[in-house]
Amino acid sequence: MVIAWSGVGCLTFPIVVLGLVGGGAMGDRLLGNETLGGALGGGAACLVLWFWGRYLNRNGDEHTMWAVPMHWWGAFFLLFGAATAMFVLLYGA
Repeated sequence: MVIAWSGVGCLTFPIVVLGLVGGGAMGDRLLGNETLGGALGGGAACLVLWFWGRYLNRNGDEHTMWAVPMHWWGAFFLLFGAATAMFVLLYGA
C-alpha cells in the first residue's frame, strides 16, 4: 500500500497514535483508567488535527493524507471514536 501525502500530512497518523498511547499512559497513571485516558488523548489528538490542519491550509497550501486534508482526518477519527464508544456503551462489550 502506498502512503501518499502532501505538506506535513504525513504527521496525521503519528499524531493520532501519539494521542492514544500517550493518553492511555497518562490515564493509567493519573486516573487509574487506561481506557478513559486513551479516549481523552485520542479526542485531544483529533482536535489538534482539526485546528492545526485548518491553520496550515488557510493560505491554500495542501497538507493532506491520501488526498484528504488533515483537518478532515481529525473530524473523521473523532466521529469514529464517538460511534465506537456509543456501541460499547449500548452493547456492553
